[in-house]
Amino acid sequence: MANGQQKTLAFNSGDSGDHHYHQWSTKEPTGWLHIMHGMAEHGARYADLARFLNQQGIVVTAGDHRGHGLTGSAVDSLYHVADNDGWNQMVDDQWQLIGHIAAEHDLPLVILGHSMGSFMATHFCQRYAKELASQQLRGLILSGSNYDAPGAFKVVAGLAKIECLRLGGRNISNLLEALSFGAFNRAFKPNRTEKDWLSRDHGMVDTYIADPMCGGAISTQSWYDFLRGLAQLFTPKALAQIDKELPVYLFAGKLDPVGKQGKGVKKFREMLKRAGIKQLDLKLYAEGRHEMINETNRTEVYGDILKWLQARF
Repeated sequence: MANGQQKTLAFNSGDSGDHHYHQWSTKEPTGWLHIMHGMAEHGARYADLARFLNQQGIVVTAGDHRGHGLTGSAVDSLYHVADNDGWNQMVDDQWQLIGHIAAEHDLPLVILGHSMGSFMATHFCQRYAKELASQQLRGLILSGSNYDAPGAFKVVAGLAKIECLRLGGRNISNLLEALSFGAFNRAFKPNRTEKDWLSRDHGMVDTYIADPMCGGAISTQSWYDFLRGLAQLFTPKALAQIDKELPVYLFAGKLDPVGKQGKGVKKFREMLKRAGIKQLDLKLYAEGRHEMINETNRTEVYGDILKWLQARF
């Protein structure tokens, strides 16, 4: 029987506070999946996937990043990651959290990153490539991801910097929101809600909208740090830092605007191949939008994730 627990771990770097994380355990586990969630959401949203995987003998964990979920709420900083260098703090937090959980068991690990979390997971596997070589990391799953040239992110980061100076780092920018999430939703006109781009499942979309820890506009400083992080992690030199033997599985909806309707996901696979990654799998789901694990065909998606995990464990 799945056993979901909410735990905390004091940060050992960056701004002080506690890293709230979720753990779904099972008897006699054979593997471990660690999830890095997306922007403006939180780890508890992955409970259904976790319970499904628990039934197959897989432990699942997911932290709430700085400025997100219980971690952000506890220090009155929801949707604001940090006053400075928030992206790097979030990436480094994952090393501390994974190390803390790994000390409790000796299970092979796969990391799953969704959307912003997919970029975090990629950057994590670059930054800690040497350290991970001695760990039991068996694979990397990237959900709802994308690729664009580093120069493009530098340009938008420059715009975010201007908005920081104009509005203040802790405040929100309507311009940045319109250029990102607003643009994503316009692809699905006529819109039922402002979050139609997430899923075809109205119930899932409505639950997201009703959740006070989901969907808020992140601060201008958070945008600036995030975009700078993207510009860094997508350079050919950075991509080449990922272990060439690490299997990578990319999946997304064919209509996901984040991945440019699949074009950005295919480009990401191509860039990883150029970087020397030997085992790359890709699946695009017809009619799927951004959150494939919350889509109308999520049973199929769960099964595909499980099949890939079982091959790693």
